[in-house]
Amino acid sequence: MAGAVSGLVGSLVSSVVSSVVSNLSSMISNMGMGNIAGALSNAFTGAIGNALKGVIDNAPLPEFLKDMAKDAIDDVIGSNQQPTTPEAQDAVNDKFGEMLREMAQEMVDEAGKEANEKAEGEGGGAANWLVALSNSLAKIQGDFLDKAMDNLEQMEGLDAKENGSEFMTQQGEYQANMKMFGMMAEASSTTLKTIGEALSSLSRKQ
Repeated sequence: MAGAVSGLVGSLVSSVVSSVVSNLSSMISNMGMGNIAGALSNAFTGAIGNALKGVIDNAPLPEFLKDMAKDAIDDVIGSNQQPTTPEAQDAVNDKFGEMLREMAQEMVDEAGKEANEKAEGEGGGAANWLVALSNSLAKIQGDFLDKAMDNLEQMEGLDAKENGSEFMTQQGEYQANMKMFGMMAEASSTTLKTIGEALSSLSRKQ
């Protein structure tokens, strides 16, 4: 199962990022790069947040810890909303929303399953589950970063003037992968920190 998360993310990242990049030209020309970039960021952040909350719901945690974690995720989503226009957000949601939701759900579900299995194998408990989930989410973040570094390497081997189209494709995928890496890192970090601090507080009171 350990390699399943990385393999799944690798295939999903490649297909989704390529699809997004190939369909952006007309949207950017009509609504502007900044608005589309902001709308994509908002859509993916929301998708990751909702998927993480689903994992939390199925976690071996007390209900009050689940509520705290989900509130923390909502805070991250709210604080990371990027400026855009309603038209751009609607266009991105219509074109890419379902794809991004499915991508986020598959990635985070796989991480949650791996965490549950590892925690059960180590005797169960919230602390073991938290460590296992942290490791699984780190693999997802690492895969985004690896993909971005591959894009950067490809860009360095291209002449922007002679291979303008390929260079722009690699640049777009690089930026998308780095954005996804950053959003995934912040959402998962805040969630894990909230749960970890709550568990520490509980242990001190016992």
